[in-house]
Amino acid sequence: MVSSETLIILATTSVPSRVEKDILARYDTSLLKLRGIPKSLLPVSGRPALSWLYEAVKSSFANIYIVTNAYNYKSFERWAQGHDLPRENVMNTGFSAGAVSDIAFVRRVKQCAQGAVVLMPDLLYDATTDAPCLEALTAATSHQNRILSCPAENDRHVLAVGLSKATLAGLDDYLTTQCTAATSKELSLADQVEELVQFVDSQGAHADLDVSAPSTLAFSRDASLADYLNKWSTYLDGQRTQAQHVGQTQPIHLRSYARVGLMGNPSDGFFGKTMSLLISNFWAEVTLIPRGPEEPEYGGISILPNPVADPHSFSSLGSLAAVCTTDGYDNGDRLLLACCKVFYSYCVENSIAIDMTQGFRLLFETNVPRQVGLAGSSAIVTACWKALLKFYNVKDKIPIEQQPSLVLSAEQDELGIAAGLQDRVIQAYGGLVYMDFEREHMEKYGHGRYEQLDTSIVPSLFLAYVADPEDSGKVHSTVKQRFLAGDPAVVEAMQGFASLTQRARDSLQEGDHRTFAQLMTDNFELRRKTYGDAVVGATNLRMVELARQHQCVAKFPGSGGAVVGMWNGENPETRQKDLLKLRHALEKEGFVFVELVPMGSQLQ
Repeated sequence: MVSSETLIILATTSVPSRVEKDILARYDTSLLKLRGIPKSLLPVSGRPALSWLYEAVKSSFANIYIVTNAYNYKSFERWAQGHDLPRENVMNTGFSAGAVSDIAFVRRVKQCAQGAVVLMPDLLYDATTDAPCLEALTAATSHQNRILSCPAENDRHVLAVGLSKATLAGLDDYLTTQCTAATSKELSLADQVEELVQFVDSQGAHADLDVSAPSTLAFSRDASLADYLNKWSTYLDGQRTQAQHVGQTQPIHLRSYARVGLMGNPSDGFFGKTMSLLISNFWAEVTLIPRGPEEPEYGGISILPNPVADPHSFSSLGSLAAVCTTDGYDNGDRLLLACCKVFYSYCVENSIAIDMTQGFRLLFETNVPRQVGLAGSSAIVTACWKALLKFYNVKDKIPIEQQPSLVLSAEQDELGIAAGLQDRVIQAYGGLVYMDFEREHMEKYGHGRYEQLDTSIVPSLFLAYVADPEDSGKVHSTVKQRFLAGDPAVVEAMQGFASLTQRARDSLQEGDHRTFAQLMTDNFELRRKTYGDAVVGATNLRMVELARQHQCVAKFPGSGGAVVGMWNGENPETRQKDLLKLRHALEKEGFVFVELVPMGSQLQ
């Protein structure tokens, strides 16, 4: 039965406990992760200490608040987010003026109309005993204050204090008339408890309830680090919940491949048409490792950093600076975080049931060249998305045509990455896809019209890209702003890209590779005219120039830093020689040359 009372967990002291002080004095690698963690959030048998108590009492109160201080607010907020406790129920009192003042703060802000039960944060719940402690905790306090305690070796441990409706309402008056210097300074937990007990005593009659073998017990306030490691850290091992349902047991490995935009780009971001090809040369792979039921944190989620994309260790300070200079500060694990968030939000908003009993570890690896427009970032997000679909078994509950838009949302809306739908569509469908992003259809359905084509109609292609790209040198383009403002030249250009794409599809289906090659050139020249050479960049222009010098055509496959091309000579017998000469010419100037291998459909 849910009590109408309020439960207040009083976690306002910023005076470190003995175990916290001991941890701060040590620099062992195994203890560094515990630095700065409030005692009540230290792991006990694989879970934060407070979690054991909260799980036992959360169904017994209408409202539960944790009141903490400016130092520890974020720690308790993070804890609450993992236990479905609303963020607004974690209250920051700044710096405590004492227990009575902190409780009055909660009553004023949350307008508590009934009585309140106040618990200390360093409690554990022991379900192996039969003592009626929980019943005592949740007994009505409407007309009487109470103190619930258990005997200790030299004293007693106060487990809870119940404040009646009348007493709670009179807290501010009491503080106005009784406040002393002692209550205006920061108090230790023991002092806060003592102050609260004295306050209850001052209110007259109350019930002093002693339990000799409480099912709720105090995590010893005097515990040292040695006590914690030898006793308290494993105190409730016998109560670790073994999951009733074991879902996935084997790691899930999902790959998503790089892509090349064959025609129409960049009109996918301007309600145009594009055609894109998935290639098997490069990929990103996400591994999802389900947690086993024997693990204490069975339901936990861990994002494991990639040692190359998310470096946390460096050989020297100079190495750290060099990595920051070349790769920047945007790590890859943010892509996994954003993907998980969008996936969860979509399931909640669309009433798609997912069993979150079992957790997992998540990591990625990738060999897609960085910053050359091959959709490396979206490959990571798409692979993660597919892994989540499989783990939660909801693949058939989210329409395939909607999934690219959701993957795009993870990058664009969550992370502010400028991107279009083309990359995510081809990585969802695979193979060769013709995409029509006509405005009316997009605005009505949230996705475009996607047509999968046979990859065998594509001619042999090559890719050239910058070996060591520098994103910082790119010139900002105003094309998007001009398009949104209705600039006729830009609107006409995007219509031109769409027309080229439609003609390119027709030429491939007819086996007319000569026309397709000319359309590739037309696509590049239209992009160059629309964006200007400063935006296109001298390096990219040079790769296209070298291709043309060796009887080939080339265009951007994405945002820049690479070109995709094909041989377009007259005599088939010179094809291999022309491509070899082109390769040598590109390599001589620091570019990388790759013959592309198309990747088939991903719809399985």
